[in-house]
Amino acid sequence: MAYSDQEPLGKVRTKIVATIGPASREETSLHKLIQAGVDVFRLNFSHGNHADHSEVLARIRSLSREIGKPIAVLQDLGGPKIRLGAIAGDEVECREGETFVLGDEGSPTDPHRLTSTYPGLVEDLKVGDRVLFADGVVAMVVESIDQQGAHLRVTQEGRLRSRQGINVPGAALSVSALTDKDLQDLDWTADHPVEYVGLSFVRRPEDVLALRKELEKRGSRARIVSKIEKPQAVDQLDAIIEQSDAVMVARGDLGVEMDVARVPAIQKRIIAACNRARVPVITATQMLNSMETSSRPTRAEASDVFNAVLDGTDAVMLSGETAIGHYPVEAVATMSRIVREAEALLFGPGGSSWSAIDPRAAATARAKAGMVQPITESVVEAASLACRRLEARLLVVATHSGRTALALSKQRHATPTLALTDDVEITRAMSLFWGVTPLFSPDIKGAEHALTTTLEWARPRGLVTKGDLVVLISGTMPNSPIHNAMLVREIE
Repeated sequence: MAYSDQEPLGKVRTKIVATIGPASREETSLHKLIQAGVDVFRLNFSHGNHADHSEVLARIRSLSREIGKPIAVLQDLGGPKIRLGAIAGDEVECREGETFVLGDEGSPTDPHRLTSTYPGLVEDLKVGDRVLFADGVVAMVVESIDQQGAHLRVTQEGRLRSRQGINVPGAALSVSALTDKDLQDLDWTADHPVEYVGLSFVRRPEDVLALRKELEKRGSRARIVSKIEKPQAVDQLDAIIEQSDAVMVARGDLGVEMDVARVPAIQKRIIAACNRARVPVITATQMLNSMETSSRPTRAEASDVFNAVLDGTDAVMLSGETAIGHYPVEAVATMSRIVREAEALLFGPGGSSWSAIDPRAAATARAKAGMVQPITESVVEAASLACRRLEARLLVVATHSGRTALALSKQRHATPTLALTDDVEITRAMSLFWGVTPLFSPDIKGAEHALTTTLEWARPRGLVTKGDLVVLISGTMPNSPIHNAMLVREIE
């Protein structure tokens, strides 16, 4: 049982997710990122091949053992990203009022004839639909549809290049959330266990259930992160959360699919719904975007990260900043400092009024991932209250499935929390849980043994001293007759 001595317990409660790419895939870079504060690494399966991802995963596992810090891995499936096909001349200027035809066949000489990677796109379109290209840089509207294809008129001018993305806000596209490539990538997952799998293009709870079925078919224990990036997903938010193990606020596509002015309010709504359902939520996209090329973020970006923490997010994510940026380690260190300042406001003198989370609030719909027995929920609430009233130095939770630790993380108390488990994969998965420091112990013999084991780890690190109070919660553990129990111990 070990943990990095270089990252003090409770220093940053909000977890940091970092995307791996050319700027960060080598062992030296990964090591620095972990030391800077990364809790979860994201493997973006829209890029790279299986051999590349296998190599990076092996490096992460090796470094995690070497440093002594559990690290979770999120495999982010590419999903059915719809893109333009090849354009004659590779690019075209789109002037306002000009017309284009989107069909199944392009032209080697006419750049005004467009194609897409999704063969059924024209059939799914209807007159009046808005079609956005290149993340909304160019906008067109469908004026008519015939045998040639969909006739589009430019409403927002700009330049189009081959294979740029296409979005159709509000359209009921029949494309599946899981592509053939995604299924092949899940075959990789079966041989390379990861803690989380991200699902793109979620529109309804059935999309999440389809992925769960594929994971179960392959014997994978990976948990599902549903990416909320479509208006349809926002419309069915609670039903999607109920089937998910975690949720990501994918603000990039949300900002393309709907009015960007609505995104901040939707972000707050998603975070609040996830907190009520006891499900971890990740806030993502362009959080420190300028740090791809600058060693310092903008003030607006710092405020964005800060406010996401105040909103109640469990984790904040870096994408291009760590994947292709010039300053990946600096980006993680900067995010860690911002998060620490936000948490100081939450838990400092008079800070309780800033918290967006009421841990006593009843959940309108509890997600399956966050479900615990009412007795366990009551014990968790009592332990959290005890920590506040007694000013406990440490809170320890012994858990087998991790659910008690997840329920505890949603209480949002300031006391540093250690979660002890006998399952290596659960240890890594808990790296996403807000405020929880996961510890692995292969043989936990009941509550007293769990407390003794944890104190033996905490004492030499200066986390507890004589006279301190420690609160212990015992969840359900194999071969342990005591569970759903709370103990308070004064250190002798």
